[in-house]
Amino acid sequence: MKDCPDCGRGLPPESFGRNKTQADGLSFYCRDCNRARSRRWYRESRRKLGHEVRDLSWVPEGKRWCPTCRSAVDEADYSRNSSAPSGFGAECRPCRRTSQNEAYFVRRYGLTRAEVHAMRVAQADRCAICGDQGAAHLDHAHSTGAVRALLCSRCNMGLGLFLDDPDRLRAAVAYLEKHGGGAVPPATGCTTPPRLGSDRRDRRGTRPGRRSTDRPAHGSAAPHRPTTSGPAEEAHG
Repeated sequence: MKDCPDCGRGLPPESFGRNKTQADGLSFYCRDCNRARSRRWYRESRRKLGHEVRDLSWVPEGKRWCPTCRSAVDEADYSRNSSAPSGFGAECRPCRRTSQNEAYFVRRYGLTRAEVHAMRVAQADRCAICGDQGAAHLDHAHSTGAVRALLCSRCNMGLGLFLDDPDRLRAAVAYLEKHGGGAVPPATGCTTPPRLGSDRRDRRGTRPGRRSTDRPAHGSAAPHRPTTSGPAEEAHG
């Protein structure tokens, strides 16, 4: 046992870190006290440098503070990082996804994070065509490469399938209006009739003339079958 001079507890050697400069090879303080002292030193150093020092003692159990959206997020919705001591990433999953998208826009289109963020704020994070929430795709003109706006995945893919051709889009609109097209209601269930193949498989065992596949279970005795006298027995009799 060894006494920790900070908390005054007598603890086993496993509760202390390693320190070769000490005679016993153990650190001066226990692991808990060392961790608390390191946190205090870190906070005091940041305060002396004029940096923000966040007090996260109010964050409830099972939640983590996300510095990007500045809110307490459930640990289930937080990004993971196996190399970090806590096992969690630097921000929550939605913020992490947004950061990755903005980093991709910077690499692909040469836009700064501030410019992408300004576009997202100007559109209220909504698609510039349909207005749905969560515009994660930066649309651009394939002919010139000029950036246009943020779109959702459906609208961005739709423009690409129509080859960014306004005439094709107008023809599609006229086609839908002619044939009574409109917004598709959400599906309430599958109305597709069953396939004929599945129907045939259901009736497979009832077909006449089909060989039976009934076999005794493993380890059980085979059903008794009456024996018939063969030609040799008839000749002997």
